[in-house]
Amino acid sequence: DRYFASSKICSVCGHKKKELALSERIYLCECGNRMDRDVNAAINILKEGKRIYKKCA
Repeated sequence: DRYFASSKICSVCGHKKKELALSERIYLCECGNRMDRDVNAAINILKEGKRIYKKCA
C-alpha cells in the first residue's frame, strides 16, 4: 500500500497518530512506547510485509 502510514502507527499497540511532523524524530505513544521514528516505521513495514505474505501463501 503506497499510503501505508508506517511512521504514524505505534509498532507496539497499533495506535495511529493523526499528525506527526517530520521534525519529530522520537516516536512517543500513549501506551508508553518510545523509540526512533525510523525504527518504529521499519518494524511496522516488516509486520505489514509478513501480513501480506501470509495472506498470499
